[in-house]
Amino acid sequence: MKLEIRARDRRAFLLLASAAIVYAVLSFAVLPAFDALKEASAGAAAKEEQLSRYRRALIRKGHYAQLLVQARKNVSEAEARLIRGDNPTLAAVELQTIVEEAAKKAGLELNQRNISPARKKDAFFNEITMTLAFEATPAQVSGFLAEIRNGPKFVTVRGVQIAPTEVRYEAPKKGDFRKMLRGNLTLTAVLPLPVRKDK
Repeated sequence: MKLEIRARDRRAFLLLASAAIVYAVLSFAVLPAFDALKEASAGAAAKEEQLSRYRRALIRKGHYAQLLVQARKNVSEAEARLIRGDNPTLAAVELQTIVEEAAKKAGLELNQRNISPARKKDAFFNEITMTLAFEATPAQVSGFLAEIRNGPKFVTVRGVQIAPTEVRYEAPKKGDFRKMLRGNLTLTAVLPLPVRKDK
């Protein structure tokens, strides 16, 4: 018996073979190439982002150097406002001089003053505390506090207690009404610790 293939069957076989070839070409050549192109385009976007980051860093490199110079300048200006801390005794004398000059400018007479020795505040600073007792008018007290605030060195007011020396319920019949205050004031100055060079 002879196998006879008709034209219709031949066309069907050819169509099936061509479909198998098209499927194989798509599966093994076209689709992997498309996936590789897709991954390459995603990688190109990531590399483009990385390149733009490098460019920004290069542009900012000079800007950061300027910022560091400005920060060093600001730190040195701020440190110039602090009382020097390499000798606590001299620092206490400097604080006392600043306070006495401010009191003299404001016309305030200090009855009592006590300076505590320098105490460690943290790893970078020590602290000196000074307590004052005085009797003055409100204008003298506000003038003294303004002089302390605007002084050449950084001195802070830690605590204030102010009370009238006498209580008046009516104005005097003759003369001016001069109100006197009794005050206790605690001032603090921060001293930078001397920098130790490691050997």
